[in-house]
Amino acid sequence: MKNKNTLSFQHPKAVKWLLGSGLFLTAVAMTACSSSPTPNYYTMSPKITAATKSTVQVIEVLPVGIPDRLDRAPLVLQDSSGKSTVLNNERWTSTMGTQLRDTLSAGLQQKLGAIDSYSSGLAGNNQPLYRVSTDFSHFDIVDKSYINIAVSWVVKRQIPPTQLESNNAKVITNAGSQLNCRIAFKQPIDQKAKKMDAIVSASSEAMTQIINTVSSSIVALDSNKKSVISNGVCS
Repeated sequence: MKNKNTLSFQHPKAVKWLLGSGLFLTAVAMTACSSSPTPNYYTMSPKITAATKSTVQVIEVLPVGIPDRLDRAPLVLQDSSGKSTVLNNERWTSTMGTQLRDTLSAGLQQKLGAIDSYSSGLAGNNQPLYRVSTDFSHFDIVDKSYINIAVSWVVKRQIPPTQLESNNAKVITNAGSQLNCRIAFKQPIDQKAKKMDAIVSASSEAMTQIINTVSSSIVALDSNKKSVISNGVCS
């Protein structure tokens, strides 16, 4: 015998109840999705002044090396014990590695008045090319108080084939010459400013120093002079 209190799924009341429940669950799910915070996006904006004298016309800024723990779009904070916190709603406009390469490329082009053949696809008219390969072993935001930075790079001069056929002693001497450099420093984060604004500002200031230092090493190689940099060494 059927229980009078049990509704068959064919019963109009049961169908109505199921439809109502489905609409309710859908509404709850949509409300949960709509309540998710919208991510904030940031980009580095270093302040670069053009070099007054530079004969460098073509550079090639290769993709940078960076630890996997940092190569993501969300910002990553660390404490002094090494614990990391990923801020999923505070993001760079690209992955960290792309952000650093693009910022370095744009800054060097502005500083030197040169073109980046890697990103533009353009090449200088029979001009030496300076290839820059960079590795960021540290770009760590620590305790929201400073950014720990360690970066090394190699600048290699590439002579166009037509110049390699020249008997010019300077061209022959410079063929394949390179500089190996590295710097390490801590960039303070302004404790009086808003947290994220201060972190982004400090990141931009750090990149300003890196761009100025890398550009000076390129100019030194182009001029056949020794490169002297602060917080690091070139050889």
